[in-house]
Amino acid sequence: MANLDVNFVESFRHQLGERDGILSYEEAIVQVSGQRLLGPQQKPLKSNRPKGDVCLIDLPIRDLHSHGGKLEQFVDIIQNHPVEGEISINADFLDNLLYKHAVQAKYSALPKPFCLKAEPKVPYSMQFVIVPSYLPPDEDHAYVDIFKHVYLHKNKILSSECIPCCHGIPVRFDWGSQVRLGLTGMNYMLDRVGGMQVRLWTIQPKFEKKVTLDQTAREAGYHFIRDHGPRSNNRNQFMEWTDEQVHLAGGPLEGWHEGKVKEALHNYYRGRQNAKTLEYWPLTLKSFSAWSGPAVSSALDNVALSLGDVIDAATQDISEMASDFKSFVASAVGLEDESGDEAEAERQKA
Repeated sequence: MANLDVNFVESFRHQLGERDGILSYEEAIVQVSGQRLLGPQQKPLKSNRPKGDVCLIDLPIRDLHSHGGKLEQFVDIIQNHPVEGEISINADFLDNLLYKHAVQAKYSALPKPFCLKAEPKVPYSMQFVIVPSYLPPDEDHAYVDIFKHVYLHKNKILSSECIPCCHGIPVRFDWGSQVRLGLTGMNYMLDRVGGMQVRLWTIQPKFEKKVTLDQTAREAGYHFIRDHGPRSNNRNQFMEWTDEQVHLAGGPLEGWHEGKVKEALHNYYRGRQNAKTLEYWPLTLKSFSAWSGPAVSSALDNVALSLGDVIDAATQDISEMASDFKSFVASAVGLEDESGDEAEAERQKA
């Protein structure tokens, strides 16, 4: 532990034969038996609580050496960071800077020392714990200890590559071969550390009682689907509406199985339970309802009158053209001269 200061060395209670704190790591493992670990969560959890009864030095962490092999996760600990410096570490910093960037996984955009000193070559996520300093250097100013847990998403890199990523003291976890169980116990201890936290891992009972809906809730849910569900699925409305409703807190379909909701939408759409919806047919009588108004009828009458005038004018023009054509043909074959001679002979006889 050559790169650790004296205060931090003394804090390894169990390793140095000192008395354990309020909660030891072995006790935490017993507490989480029968529970399961969920994470990393897509949306981290945020909390700002008073300092708890467990300290960061009670966690199962050890000094990280460059020859320590490959690691899937490691920790960067910054001790005695001033609260009032270039950045004020307060509730506004937690809400508007640290949590905002953590939700978007933009860890590199965080200010020092909350970002990593060097970016790993693999994808990673971080959870943060900020607590009042365990051994502050003086009493005139406020200091905090920053705990940055880096998770490499089942990728492993060499310890020598992890150390350059740390601004403070690089440490590793010492929980043996039971990584999942060790991570569960460690997160249980972090729950009792308190302070400002942005967490990616949660613990819940492994076996939960299945929540069932009563008959009234089921009937209300089906009525809601029938009355408010989308009427067509030409733009993936069924999937989008279902995904929104089953995750809507306090909604009538909260917690419903997505497959059941989509099946009900398809049944109503196909007319298996009710009459076919208007969207089922390409054209219905209701499509012509807009043509039954007085204004539309008057417009249609005007169009009909105009069309009649056009037809009459066209008929007259065709008649005149036919008469002219007949005269032209008669003159061409000499019928007009013969008819003129016959008329003159008739006049002389008279």
